[in-house]
Amino acid sequence: MDISPTAGIEALTGQDLPVVVLAGRVNAGKSTLFNRIARGGRAITSAIPGTTRDLNIAPASFDGHRFLIVDSGGLEIDGRERMASRVTEKAAHAIASADVVVYVVDGQAGLSAADNDALALIREIGRPFLVAVNKIDRTGAEQQSAEFYALGCDRLFCISAAHGRGVEQLLEAIVATLPEAPGTPVEAPDLRLALIGRPNVGKSSLLNRLAGFERSIVDEIPGTTRDAVDVRIEAQGRRVLLIDTAGVRRRTHVEGELERQSVGRTIQTIRRAEVVALVIDATEGITDQDARLARLADTEDRALIVVCNKWDLAAKEGRKTIVFSRDARGRYPFLEFAPIVYTSAVKGFGVDEILKTASRVGAAFRQTFQTSRLNKILAEATSAMDPPLIAGRRLNLLYVSQISNSPPRLKFFCNLERDIPAHYIRFLEGRFRAALDLAGTPLRFEFQKRTPGKSGSAGQKRHSLTTD
Repeated sequence: MDISPTAGIEALTGQDLPVVVLAGRVNAGKSTLFNRIARGGRAITSAIPGTTRDLNIAPASFDGHRFLIVDSGGLEIDGRERMASRVTEKAAHAIASADVVVYVVDGQAGLSAADNDALALIREIGRPFLVAVNKIDRTGAEQQSAEFYALGCDRLFCISAAHGRGVEQLLEAIVATLPEAPGTPVEAPDLRLALIGRPNVGKSSLLNRLAGFERSIVDEIPGTTRDAVDVRIEAQGRRVLLIDTAGVRRRTHVEGELERQSVGRTIQTIRRAEVVALVIDATEGITDQDARLARLADTEDRALIVVCNKWDLAAKEGRKTIVFSRDARGRYPFLEFAPIVYTSAVKGFGVDEILKTASRVGAAFRQTFQTSRLNKILAEATSAMDPPLIAGRRLNLLYVSQISNSPPRLKFFCNLERDIPAHYIRFLEGRFRAALDLAGTPLRFEFQKRTPGKSGSAGQKRHSLTTD
């Protein structure tokens, strides 16, 4: 196997910290150990062999020492399946970037020839390593690990990743082996961008194009990505955190433990992001499931762009961007505010527009506005269309102010706060969006009653509305 150098793990995360890679054969418990050390539960764990495919990276610390912990896929040197070979290759590249490798073996399954082969590869790469015998769940069971001394190591660490037994002693050995971290502070990203979508629409291919190297495993088999994958890049003078997620099927098609966890991680990922890029397959168009994902992003108060991938194939079928955009927004009016970017991850065209558009949308998401500007827009809006009559009384919008951002939220002080017609709310939204250039971001309205001659909470009531 060619173990050529790749971009270091710290380059992927933007953190100049020592790197600890968890390696081992499938189902040895690496992801469970990763979750315990990272204290974040970021990796998906399952008894199904080969759950982890991409690298999963998280910051960790122990006894004042900070480092990056990396969960890698199973090292199956003689794996006959195509995916197993690719996962092993990616794990080997991670090992080459490690400061310390923890080789995890299954203490219940016992020693196998495949463990010897995998550890031989780690020795060949030449990185320092420790051997952790996992699934030693009870006191007095250490003797069953003695056979692993045949791997040629001087010390074994008997642990239970599931229950935490022995993990502290392992961490002590890890930090004793690590080089000193330079302590460079990690700069927060300027933009947090999540890629979501149905399986096999090209999210990982787009991530790899944006990152400039193969960070995620890409395959035509749907559902290749299971964990959320983070990559930090610098583009157009901005620090961007890219997050790839597992594809989300319709609920009736969510089968098994792994996919349920992937769906849950997608929701968590949306909450971590500022801007969500909904990746769709241009050859299929926007489906009802795509629309559900878009509404999920909106429900979580996240900005949205639509990435229409595989447009090279759609163009061969004679499709036109202007017609596609018109039809998509006609069928799903709530997507009207979301910019559409047309790309081909395979050919590379349009990919640069994703970050440009996401940056513009992210700026609108975080924007704050002067009250005087907002009230000028309000005055122009009420002059263009008279506020409606509600139960025989004319709605009187006294003034408006911004009460928060990310996304922008405006509060209207008025004489009435309930039963405001949806068409008038949409009209106000359109006026404010156009005047403030709020493409891509949700815009939230609150209506609060203000009684003339009174002040304080006794004279005010509040009613909140979204603008869907």
